Amino acid sequence: MSLTVTDIYAGAGGSSTGLVNAGLELKLAANHWQVAIDTHSANHPYAEHICADIQNYDMRRLPKTDILWASPICTEISPAGGNRGLNRQMDDEEWKALPKKAFVRTRCTALEVIRAAQVHRYKVVLVENVIEFATKWELFDWWLEGMKILGYNAQIVCVSSAHIGDEFNLPAPQWRDRLYIVFTRVGIRLPDVKPRPLAYCEVCDDDVRAVQTWRRPRKGQKVGVGKYGKQYDYTCPCGHAIVEPYVRAASSIINWADLGIRIADRAEHGLDPLADTTMERIAAGLEMHPVAPSLVTINHGGHDGRIVRPDLAPLPSRTAKIGEGLLIPSGQFPHATSSPDLAAPPFVIELRNHGKARRIDRPLSVIAAGGNHHGLIIPYRKGVKAKLTSEPLHTLSTRDSAGLVRRAPRVEDCYFRMLKWREQMNAQRFPSDYIVTGDSDAAKTMQAGNAVSCNVAQWLGQCVAAVL
Repeated sequence: MSLTVTDIYAGAGGSSTGLVNAGLELKLAANHWQVAIDTHSANHPYAEHICADIQNYDMRRLPKTDILWASPICTEISPAGGNRGLNRQMDDEEWKALPKKAFVRTRCTALEVIRAAQVHRYKVVLVENVIEFATKWELFDWWLEGMKILGYNAQIVCVSSAHIGDEFNLPAPQWRDRLYIVFTRVGIRLPDVKPRPLAYCEVCDDDVRAVQTWRRPRKGQKVGVGKYGKQYDYTCPCGHAIVEPYVRAASSIINWADLGIRIADRAEHGLDPLADTTMERIAAGLEMHPVAPSLVTINHGGHDGRIVRPDLAPLPSRTAKIGEGLLIPSGQFPHATSSPDLAAPPFVIELRNHGKARRIDRPLSVIAAGGNHHGLIIPYRKGVKAKLTSEPLHTLSTRDSAGLVRRAPRVEDCYFRMLKWREQMNAQRFPSDYIVTGDSDAAKTMQAGNAVSCNVAQWLGQCVAAVL
């Protein structure tokens, strides 16, 4: 008999897809937005679906299952800031056409998790949220205690989607720091949910399973809660080195056959000129990487524009205020001209050993191939200003949030486009043939940005299935 799961706040189905891939049986998925439910039901036709406001739903009507997955979020604590600071570079009219609740009520309150658990006493409850859920929500400790009163042990897992996966469950090619809480009924063995990404240790001169190591917390900071590179690092089990886990490059999900429109020709296609700040950031990207493709962050007000090499690292985390444009120097199309039958060149250059070529007789972590692109999992330090399109994406947002640019002698001669909804779905590790409904690209992009990364849900599903 298979283990069963209920998924409330299911969205487009990232959590459900991962759990099903882990061998669980999805009984019911719920969400308040009909478009998301339509997408979910198109891909999970054997599960029951309800479109309802969970805050006003009678939890007794939910099916009795072994596991509950919930992705509640309060928009005021999300890094995206709810619907504030929406990207004005996009087609505003298209975004305004979305129903208000698609923005404001993206997912509901965490209090409903307690209501559902009190009624059904699930063996395991899995909760996903932003890190700020634990650090900025003033009721978090009270909420956590409520679940303990109901008879649950709690394990807090903070991890980036870029660091979870293996050869059978590829990592997501984006930096997406998220908080996962695993509630297990008292009396059930605790699952092993410690992330152990593959990394190279220079001291041992070998690939190792890295250990998540927390830095000394600052005053008032919660222990074991935080983001990669800020509150924690990964170290070798030998105890003598900080290591960088292998990550999957952003280039692996980019459609390199679609170069977009030449910037100087935007008016001919009925498009507005790019904003001055966008043009400045594109120029900076050309100066930093004149002979290599790069991604340029164009619509985040908190910095002067990240320059990312998509072939060396993941994409930045997708949020409502982050977006990248792809910049390709003229005459350089290494990905578009790659043979679809080749996963990678006969040797691999990595960001370790001072950029030396890695011998092909050494095992590679993961190679992803298909179509007109190839992707490689490589070590890359988050926080470095310059990045490549081989990097994972940053956390996906609910808005169009990445663009494609082709390098030329002048900025005006570059080709530019935003990353498309399919690419953003792929960055969340959805199957490439996943059906996405919606009357506009905006609606589809929003579903991608709100989704749980499928690879992390699959990993957690496998962890809890091992103890159930």
